[in-house]
Amino acid sequence: MGKDILSVLDMRENLGFIIAESLKMKSEHAKKIVSKHPPFVNKNFALVFEKPSLRTKASFAVAIHQLGGACVFMGPDEVQVGKRESASDVGKVLSRYFDGIVYRGFSHENVVALAEGASIPVINALDELEHPCQAVADLMTLNEKKGVLKGKKLAYVGDSNNVCNSLLLACSVIGMDMSVASPTNYQPKPQIMSQVEKITSTSGAKIEVMTNPFKAVDNADVVYTDVWISMGQESDHEAKAKLLMPYQVSNKLMSKAKPDALFMHCMPAHRGLEVLPEVIDGDRSIVFDQAENRLYAHKAILELAMQ
Repeated sequence: MGKDILSVLDMRENLGFIIAESLKMKSEHAKKIVSKHPPFVNKNFALVFEKPSLRTKASFAVAIHQLGGACVFMGPDEVQVGKRESASDVGKVLSRYFDGIVYRGFSHENVVALAEGASIPVINALDELEHPCQAVADLMTLNEKKGVLKGKKLAYVGDSNNVCNSLLLACSVIGMDMSVASPTNYQPKPQIMSQVEKITSTSGAKIEVMTNPFKAVDNADVVYTDVWISMGQESDHEAKAKLLMPYQVSNKLMSKAKPDALFMHCMPAHRGLEVLPEVIDGDRSIVFDQAENRLYAHKAILELAMQ
């Protein structure tokens, strides 16, 4: 039983419910309401992380604990998916011990192969193509701050990476407009845009991709950016940073958005590169609310996966 959540699209029919459930869980936590019958009693989860993590590891571990379960963390020293042994074999082995797997890795192919081998639910906690759990936490945070998301506009500037891909899919599903500004060589992948086009034909969301960051943030309700150099891309640092410098989020760029526009970043952040301190440490920044909301979004995602 249960279901894999490898992409935002695996939550397509439930995305609005998951956001609402996340907000409900946060409200209950604030009121110190604790379930007498947590759903994950006697359930065990494997956290298999090929990449280091602060927010993802902490929020999933606490989420599982609060839902009554237990987890075992396995880093690259213990498990090398697709290297030391095949992703499918890892999935089959872990299925004999655990009730669910949270996997954070480099390769989307490995995530898919792990899920195909496993007989228990697998949740994608990040790969090079998507970061679906982050997108849920982001939309939850925006719903909390801005209310109804349909018709609102999110502007993403910088490297159109896995976070951008998942936001494109999530905004398309929920009916939220999104503009993306990236250099030509760093724009969203065609496979993502093809999916977006199909979804928006029914959801009505307006999605635009361009090279001009000032045009992208025009009339935006929120401006979003992420690191320019992801883990594993350090050798490209100097050339990539030079190309992306016009996409740095400054007060000047923020001034082109709505007067009450918010700033978002999934973190870790590099002040002075993708964003200036004046923005990320300013009054309109909600980056730490995003980080906090990962906990509640992950709880809702875990419950969906384990149904």
